[in-house]
Amino acid sequence: MIDIGPLVPGLLRLRAVPGTPVTVGGLCTLEGEIPAARVHALQHLLPGVTRGEGVVETAFERHRPVEGPVPHRTRTDRDPLNRKEYLLCTLRRVGAGGEGRGPSS
Repeated sequence: MIDIGPLVPGLLRLRAVPGTPVTVGGLCTLEGEIPAARVHALQHLLPGVTRGEGVVETAFERHRPVEGPVPHRTRTDRDPLNRKEYLLCTLRRVGAGGEGRGPSS
């Protein structure tokens, strides 16, 4: 018999809602729902709790409103709303690679 017991606490920490496991022969399938933002963490959790035998298959089902505080991510590029900084950075980037090129060279 396959033991999914060690997997359940990890799923609950990831805010997953597991369904009822179905066991056929030596294969156990567990369907459920997990927030899309937590799928990557599940992929890292699964090998440790299944001794490397677990497989994750996901499919997007629906959008749901964000619960709790709205997620925030800092910008990884220049802010086009700060026009002066954005243009300085853009001009430097374009000018640095384009020196000595063009129709006049």
